[in-house]
Amino acid sequence: MDWDLVLQEISKKIPDTYYKPFILPLTFEEMNDQVVILKAPSEIIKSHVENKYQKFIEEALETVSGDKFRIEINVDEGTKPIATFLQDKFKDESFEFNPEYTLDQFIFSEMNKPLEIACSMILQKNTSSSFNPFYIYGNIGVGKTHLLHALGAGLEKIYQSKSIKYISINTFLSEFVINVQNRQNLDSFRNKYQSYSVLIVDDMQYLTSIAEKTQDEFYNLFNFLFERKRQIILAADKPIADLSIQERLKSRFMSGTQVEILDPDSKLREEIISKKSQQLGLNLDPCSVTYISENFKSDIRAMTGCLNELSLYKNAYNLLILTDEKIREILRTRIEKVDKHENQSDNILNHICQYYSQEKSAILGKSRRSEYIMPRHVSMYLLYEICRMNKSQIGKMFNTSHQTVLSAIEKIELKLKNEEKFKRNIDSFRKKFELQ
Repeated sequence: MDWDLVLQEISKKIPDTYYKPFILPLTFEEMNDQVVILKAPSEIIKSHVENKYQKFIEEALETVSGDKFRIEINVDEGTKPIATFLQDKFKDESFEFNPEYTLDQFIFSEMNKPLEIACSMILQKNTSSSFNPFYIYGNIGVGKTHLLHALGAGLEKIYQSKSIKYISINTFLSEFVINVQNRQNLDSFRNKYQSYSVLIVDDMQYLTSIAEKTQDEFYNLFNFLFERKRQIILAADKPIADLSIQERLKSRFMSGTQVEILDPDSKLREEIISKKSQQLGLNLDPCSVTYISENFKSDIRAMTGCLNELSLYKNAYNLLILTDEKIREILRTRIEKVDKHENQSDNILNHICQYYSQEKSAILGKSRRSEYIMPRHVSMYLLYEICRMNKSQIGKMFNTSHQTVLSAIEKIELKLKNEEKFKRNIDSFRKKFELQ
């Protein structure tokens, strides 16, 4: 039995918030007849999985193997007590901010001037309370993580011995959920987070209404830190108003400053490419800079990856310069992949709109009219399955949340199991696009 393949199937059905603390710790032990024996590191995890996730594991086993199995979970007797397990899993290890992610290395354009001023103000000793909390948002790959590291490293110098915590909201969610199962650890969990002088939290879009108790916990932590004038910095891929969270949390977040990192225009992209290429010793000519800029408009990370690839090629073959022709040859597969991805996603949407006799603007919009819901969900499912787009990318396309996309995919998967005619239709869509 390939347990890694089973885990992949399970991860499609269970959000990371619960998958990481409860499913990943399970280990495959053996398989007897139609029974798969798993081992859990604690009685709490065993009990929670049996109550909540057993059917998902058994469905994944059937998908991978083609046979039905039931699972039995044993507790690893040699595992540390749960309190020690929790401490080890979530202990604060020495964290170092990326030294390359500094404000000096972040290129601010004129359109991002408010962001530059706000970051500079936060790194002054007497920061105005209007910058607490400080909330930044922007699309994937525009530099949010870079700025969080830059601010964290700068605040370390200001606060010196005081503690600064940088986490993803998913880490907070996972730690809270598993501590709730072991109530005697809740106080130590709260005391730890209340001890920080600065709290920096990334990916706030994943704190959704589905995790009501976690929202309550984060609200209480936020208030505790805020009332003691501790600096709070939050980042997400959408503005506060679009978060699927409690209104009281939105109100708290909005009491500070919210700034968007705008997508780079052509001038800024070329400036970033020129600066990065000089650092890598590429010294690209203006023609090559424009070529890369025009082919990688939406994701600075992908653009940086291109430059790293060019640098590797140049060093591997000990070349003095890379010609325009050679650059196009090296980046051909990357650019073809971008073009194919964009073309295929457009083709899927156009075909679904035609099949259901709906306008694309209606499918991509937010209307809850019944005739739009099914084609919207089918489109999300096919983009996920065929284009291999992640849920955040699909959410961005439909201007909705990661959780909404996950819910849509799950509804289509359930419908596929129960309705043969619907399954035949989806299979015909898949064959059409998977052959393109």
